[in-house]
Amino acid sequence: MNLNNFDKWNMLPMSYSKLNQWKTFPTQFVIQRIYGHTLETSPAMTCGHVVEEMLYKYMQGQDPDINEVLLKFEDSFENYSNIEEVEKYLKLIPEFYKNCEPLFNKLGNMELTSYQEEIKTEILGVPFIGYTDFIFKIDNEIYLYDLKTKGRMTKSHGEYLQQAIYKKALEEKYECKVNCNLYVVTPKKYEFIELEITDAHIIEIENTLKGMNKVFEFCNTEEDFAYLFQPNLDDFIWANPLLTKHRKDIWGV
Repeated sequence: MNLNNFDKWNMLPMSYSKLNQWKTFPTQFVIQRIYGHTLETSPAMTCGHVVEEMLYKYMQGQDPDINEVLLKFEDSFENYSNIEEVEKYLKLIPEFYKNCEPLFNKLGNMELTSYQEEIKTEILGVPFIGYTDFIFKIDNEIYLYDLKTKGRMTKSHGEYLQQAIYKKALEEKYECKVNCNLYVVTPKKYEFIELEITDAHIIEIENTLKGMNKVFEFCNTEEDFAYLFQPNLDDFIWANPLLTKHRKDIWGV
């Protein structure tokens, strides 16, 4: 693995978000990571961070002011391109937060080891960085709980890959067994999901890194990436006007 190829395109340190965007939304990767265009932060993504922060404060004995939280959320999207989406999540945030109560009931009396802990590891010599959600150390084992706010009860393969990176980093840091869990909340339901991380997940990450290495080596200009990765105009991401503008600027379609 040639780190110079990653450094050539300012990809170091790597992160799960970069890896996932490369695999799942390659044209968005080109727009943001290669051409350097700033993209809008979506209400859906910010909603997850907001609910997570509220739960953390509640675990610390504070009582978050929901009205203040919603007002701050609304203000942050004052100029967002889709106001209906903002209004949707203003209604969902209190519902998501309410369904976090079972997680607090299960773990609220246990000492929180860390929250938003910066973790570092290497895969095939490529440095990775990330930030975990809630970490508890119980009987000399680490329990990682990653809060996910979703419209429906699902778990994705990408979440396994993300947790595989975190698990590797935490095992190296704490030198003990690491248990990876999702806590998934929808507006109506919640579920604890224990993830079984296997060697296959790390192998998949390694294979992706090998592919990225080859492409980064081959490409010498931003246009090279644009030729390799053509936009699928049926993709739902083009509902975002800013992304569509960047697509037309780069690909002309």
